[in-house]
Amino acid sequence: MNIKEPFKWILYKLGDLHSYPMLKRIWLAGAFLFLVLVIVVADVIPERIAVEEGAVSDRDIIAPRTVSYVNEEKTKKLESEVLEGVADVYDMDVAVLLKSEDQVNGIFNALQNVVNTKDFSTMLPDEQAVLKHKALSDAISIGVNKNTVNFLIYADMNSVENVRVSTITFLRKYLQRGIHADEISLVKKHLAIDLESAPLNQEEKEAAEDLLKNALKPNMILNEKETENRKQAAIANVEPVRETIRKGQVLARHGDVITNQQIVMMEKVGLYRGQVSVSRFVGLLIFILIVVAIMAAYLYKLEKNVYRDDKKIILLALIILIALSLGKLAYYSYYLAGPVAAGALLAAILVNPRVGLIVSVVLAMLYGIIVEYDLRAVAFTLVGSMAGVYSVTKMAHGYSLTKTGLLIGAANFIIIYSMGMLMQIDDYQLLTQGITGAIGGLAAAIITTGLLPYLEHAFSITTPIKLLELGQSNQPLMQRLLLEAPGTYHHSVLIGNLAEAAADKIGADPVVVRVGAYYHDIGKIKRPYFFVENQFGVDNPHSKLSPTLSTLIITSHVKDGLDLCHEYKLPKVISDIVAQHHGTLLASFFYKKASETEHGECVLEKDFRYEGPKPQTKEAALIMIADACEAAVRSIGKPNVSRVEAMVRKVIRERLNDGQFDECDLTLKNLTIIGDVYIRILSGMFHSRIEYPDSVKEIERKKDKDGNSIRELSAGSSSDGSNGGNREESLK
Repeated sequence: MNIKEPFKWILYKLGDLHSYPMLKRIWLAGAFLFLVLVIVVADVIPERIAVEEGAVSDRDIIAPRTVSYVNEEKTKKLESEVLEGVADVYDMDVAVLLKSEDQVNGIFNALQNVVNTKDFSTMLPDEQAVLKHKALSDAISIGVNKNTVNFLIYADMNSVENVRVSTITFLRKYLQRGIHADEISLVKKHLAIDLESAPLNQEEKEAAEDLLKNALKPNMILNEKETENRKQAAIANVEPVRETIRKGQVLARHGDVITNQQIVMMEKVGLYRGQVSVSRFVGLLIFILIVVAIMAAYLYKLEKNVYRDDKKIILLALIILIALSLGKLAYYSYYLAGPVAAGALLAAILVNPRVGLIVSVVLAMLYGIIVEYDLRAVAFTLVGSMAGVYSVTKMAHGYSLTKTGLLIGAANFIIIYSMGMLMQIDDYQLLTQGITGAIGGLAAAIITTGLLPYLEHAFSITTPIKLLELGQSNQPLMQRLLLEAPGTYHHSVLIGNLAEAAADKIGADPVVVRVGAYYHDIGKIKRPYFFVENQFGVDNPHSKLSPTLSTLIITSHVKDGLDLCHEYKLPKVISDIVAQHHGTLLASFFYKKASETEHGECVLEKDFRYEGPKPQTKEAALIMIADACEAAVRSIGKPNVSRVEAMVRKVIRERLNDGQFDECDLTLKNLTIIGDVYIRILSGMFHSRIEYPDSVKEIERKKDKDGNSIRELSAGSSSDGSNGGNREESLK
């Protein structure tokens, strides 16, 4: 069974919802969106992986997409390190200094007050000692040791004053500098060393040291609010530690003992216990809807014929799905996605290049999702696809899919290399990627070549490539035409060149016109010698036939041509031209002959007309006009520009008046342009020979004596043209 037949049947069934056009469109749109989601965002719903820390992995676990995330553990560690560098904020408590000074001064003032009493000097030493001891009760209560108390009681007042001054001096020194709670013990340990510089004897130094130890208190108070503010500010300046898991990265290998870090990584890519990001899924769905809506709006506004054709809509949807599937194969490296351009190529060839452009944009945007929104991938796909679409527009001028593949490959190489230079990628790696991208361009052309015949057949589309193949002279039917009806073959080639020249001028397809002209008279293969261009020196068989039978034979070449179209499986666009190139024209020569020979019997005009239909397209009309004009101009005895112009205008006018152009979209302006082109070309093809001046004729007469007359040579070369032309016109 032909593999193309079930493929075509499935596609037909997909679109077979004729009873409800709107429902059909909704169904198609829904199916398309679903399939795009399956291809593009399948990794949003990951496979469920249930593993625990410490378990042994039973497979290689691969990251399905690229994810950047904040490593909480490392970020907290970094924050802790930063906090350690933030010093606590302390405020100095001035009251501590004042209180400590008051305490020290209070001891010495109490002692001085005793000494200053009027009876103190007359008292016995023991009595003085008792009073001093009593005055120092406060000092004793705060922990001043016994030696210091004895020193204050028994030392002379000058020595006591020296101790007071030194104690107050060092007290202010320490407290004005500030003492933190955690350093008070260290300060007290260093008192003896610091007092070495004081102008005191050893006993005085010991007393001063003891008094300072009791008077010194921490005076730096922690400002908790300001400290916290500074810590928060420091944390705010800490950049979170971001890590990236690359698509395709191995998270755990078969046999690995699963660690907590691996579980975290699986959570981040959505693999752990089948986690699904609903917001991600919804966002991607909205994005895809927007992309599809843009394409639909483009087709509705600029390509209405495509928008209204369900078959072409299904074709475009299928092409996009195929291209995205090819892109999915290049999941891990965007520069492997060269074959995605095959989608744009297929759209440009099977529909038209303008549709190919919008498909290029859609594929680039959707492929950007597949590769995790990589701008390089979008640019790569877009440039390669558009290069392919551009080359398709040149196929009528000799471009082939091989050249298209080379052009896409060159575009891919350039865009990869330029972006790689911007990103400062290693030269060797850059060259490797560029060559890979170039090979991808060739792969796109190969894939297009492979898929094209199936899509052409399934959707009954004739592409320029197919037409160009049919236009080759080595085609079987062209070979038959050349061998069995050589005159018709050369006539068809001439008509093709003539009609093609006018096609571009009026917006017709030049490839369809040229190839259609090559095949328009293939029906003459069945009875070639009944047509004047194939009658090489033989009697005209129509001279022995009735006008009615001759008309039947002449007009049947259209039906015979359609039979050959079916036999050789020629595309519909060609068979339509075969059927329409004579429209419903009247075989006027035989009609007039019948009218003259039927002796008054009723001759119906409809019996002498072609069955039609009339030309439905510009292309068929161009071939009809070219066919008639070429035969008519050939019949002119001595053609010149004015005669050629008159004949061409007459042919066009007669067919216009006969209503042959009523069913195609030719305008009067188009007909004028066609006439101008045909007149210019036919005037050059069928010009009369040069008229020689009298001096030349005299020379010729002299040469006649030797049998070398130029006139005879010239006449001999053109003597078999006019009669054939007249006969051809009659048979057309």
